Amino acid sequence: MAWEEGDGPFTRKAIAYAEQIIAGEIPACLQIQQACQRFLDDIDGDRWEFVPAKVERACKFIELLPHVKGVWAAKKQRLKLEPWQVWIIASIFGFVDPQTRLRKVREARLFIPRKNAKSTVAAGIGLYMAFLDDEAGAEVWIGANNREQADACFQPCRQMVEKLPDFRSATGVEVHKYSVFSLATGSFIKTMVGKPGDGSNPHCAILDEAHENDTSEQYDTMKTGMGARTQPLLLTITTAGFNVAGPCRQLQVDAENVLAGHSQNDALFAAIYTIDKDDDWTDFNVWKKANPNFGVSVHEAGLREQFRDALSLPEKKPMLLTKHLNVWQNSTSGWLDMRAWSACRSEKTLSDLAGNPAFVAYDVSTQTDISALVLCVMDGHIPYFFPFFFLPEGAVQGSKNADAYRSWANSGHILLTPGNATDFSSIKGQFAKLVAQFNIKGVAYDPWQGHQFAQEIQDEYPNIEVRKFAQNIGNYNPVMLEFEALVADNKLRHSDNPCMNWMAGNVSIRANSANHLFPNKPDKQPHLKIDGIVAALMAYAMKMNQLEAAEPFIDWL
Repeated sequence: MAWEEGDGPFTRKAIAYAEQIIAGEIPACLQIQQACQRFLDDIDGDRWEFVPAKVERACKFIELLPHVKGVWAAKKQRLKLEPWQVWIIASIFGFVDPQTRLRKVREARLFIPRKNAKSTVAAGIGLYMAFLDDEAGAEVWIGANNREQADACFQPCRQMVEKLPDFRSATGVEVHKYSVFSLATGSFIKTMVGKPGDGSNPHCAILDEAHENDTSEQYDTMKTGMGARTQPLLLTITTAGFNVAGPCRQLQVDAENVLAGHSQNDALFAAIYTIDKDDDWTDFNVWKKANPNFGVSVHEAGLREQFRDALSLPEKKPMLLTKHLNVWQNSTSGWLDMRAWSACRSEKTLSDLAGNPAFVAYDVSTQTDISALVLCVMDGHIPYFFPFFFLPEGAVQGSKNADAYRSWANSGHILLTPGNATDFSSIKGQFAKLVAQFNIKGVAYDPWQGHQFAQEIQDEYPNIEVRKFAQNIGNYNPVMLEFEALVADNKLRHSDNPCMNWMAGNVSIRANSANHLFPNKPDKQPHLKIDGIVAALMAYAMKMNQLEAAEPFIDWL
């Protein structure tokens, strides 16, 4: 066991918490179970040395800090770390390299639901890194998308120090409106709002509510700026959000891969408090599992009220699941039940279904956007959907979805094509492969951009029926009702393409006075694409033969 002699109450509390999680005595999601097992394995292993004194020092300091809000502040009480918080502190500060004596963890990603004292813990870590980590000229930056959010972490830092005159006297720390600063060491805590400039050299960077960031600029700038520091810490602390194609969601996916052992990054610690895929969110016990501070800062009465709202008010459900269960949602007014959609995923391949009757639809983009070609293959009464996505390389740069697009391209789930314009030859080439492999019964398309491609298909494949799909409620309502029912009844299958899954969650519905359905992007969020689902609906409508305005191509030419 690579363990420096000695321990202490905080060390014992951290280890006990991890052991209780593994034993199932404390309910926790898979990711927390994996993180606790990783923690215990590192203690028992030989690669890293666990130093209880470092855990005790960090936790003792944080528990000297005063509460600055609410009842506890009114009673002038100091912070009291809960076991799960002690475990996080121990995981970050407790392990060192036996040779260099430098910390193992250089990056921590904490995904924690609302009201679980995220910002308070982050403030404690920030103060410790600035003034007690024995780093001369330590720069601690608190980054956020706006001033209000940055202040959610910075103001507790500032107010804590204001309430500790002995600490100020001992360390020479001064408190200013926008900084906490030590003249003696040159160390400081400051905020960084929006796009960062170059020149910072952070010893610690805290990215609060990172799900609000559309780009990775803050993260990238802080990480690259740490190069001159020997044991820096990049701390991302956030709830889930609504941009599953954004950089924050990608940070979580990468962390999940590390926790699962699919990739290795010893310098990364991740704590992801959420629910499991198979959990029933309508069970209140699941809500308790996702909130580690339940019964402390997360009061049962308040959480039950949110729980009841999620059950009875569909329009509030996505927001409540995101903020209180840490479940990423694509929009606040989503159409499909994403748990039901996920349950429809299939491992069958194109080869498994070769020769079956099939229908195709395409939704081609403007010149700088994503295009979708979707195959609907029938296997008896079950439709199988296989999407193909095409995106010009020039459209990736500057897109809010850039990180996700690159990831999906690397995994083969979308095809990046050269240049800045839609590459119709690539789409046509994929269609030709499908024609060779399946019994294509018909093709549907959005006439907005698809006329020329429809003409080429008709000329080259005269035996395949090609129909336009007018973009109106009369066409969409019947197929959307049928599609939604198939998903709910688990009578539909899809290939689990992550880009398609993202688009499925993006679809919002805007019913008319007769409650007829039409697919929309979420309001004021044009970067949340739905092209793949639109094409899937058109393909299945072709199968249903219900196109209200779907005269044969030749009739309207």
